[in-house]
Amino acid sequence: MKPMQIRDYDILVIGECYVEFRCEGDLCLCDSFEKDVGGADAIVAAAASRLGSGVSFISGIARDPFHAMIRERLMAQGINIDHVITCGGYNGIYFTSSRFPEQREYLFHRPGNAAQSITPSMIYDDLLDNCKIVYASSELQSVSRAGRHTIFKALEFAHKNNTMVAYDPNLRLQRCSLDDAKENLWTVLPLVDIIFPSAPDESKALFGYERPVDIIGFLWDRGIGIVVVKTGAGGCVTGYDGKIEEFPQQRSSESMTSLTLIGSAFIGGYLHCIARGHNPFTASQFANSVALYKGITGGGISSLPTSKDLTV
Repeated sequence: MKPMQIRDYDILVIGECYVEFRCEGDLCLCDSFEKDVGGADAIVAAAASRLGSGVSFISGIARDPFHAMIRERLMAQGINIDHVITCGGYNGIYFTSSRFPEQREYLFHRPGNAAQSITPSMIYDDLLDNCKIVYASSELQSVSRAGRHTIFKALEFAHKNNTMVAYDPNLRLQRCSLDDAKENLWTVLPLVDIIFPSAPDESKALFGYERPVDIIGFLWDRGIGIVVVKTGAGGCVTGYDGKIEEFPQQRSSESMTSLTLIGSAFIGGYLHCIARGHNPFTASQFANSVALYKGITGGGISSLPTSKDLTV
């Protein structure tokens, strides 16, 4: 096993990517949309990479008209895509509107989703042994049985070899049932070092608790060392090493223009800090700044902050 200081990548992200179409009006009535790369896992990878982390991405891209655009835009963010395979079928797409900035409006289409081509054979020891943090979410778990097995194989290897494991439950009931979501979560929970639940709705459904302090205690009892509870506009509450601290979202003279994938930008900023050796509480404060920046600038993957925009 490689010593941490000579591993080539800070973060390995395993997940899916989409083509995002966004507009400012009603989804059904809008005449024009901006096109970009999207998807929660891709945004986590891009956020960390643009801030200066070395990021490798495991995913699948279908050989459809969007294939070249997706690859080019991921590479433009500095993400290593050597382990992003090309497959048949079609890339998943979604439509999103910023008509009401305080809400998120999505319409998903997943015909022949390329993420279905991600299989456990794509996970091998040398790849996982070459990064400091392995990150995954429930997004890929909800795609297929092979996706669930892929996530489990990666997190189990990382856990056994003392590589940090980060996970986002990211409950999306339009994608899978609550029972399936709970099964996906509890399968990997014993392997996780950092978890990013959202409160109160997601945490209530998955764990039975709404208050961040109760969620943190519940997950500490399950052996998870760092619990970061995202509370939307409230910021986050972080529990680590027996301490719990609240980090309210900073106030800004500029208003939020879009909440699309703001939680994924938060996670990318958080993992960047952890990979750089900062403590979980410093990382929480910085991740709030990344989320605020994304919310104000809106836009797509290239609107995420860089190391010139924000520093720890």
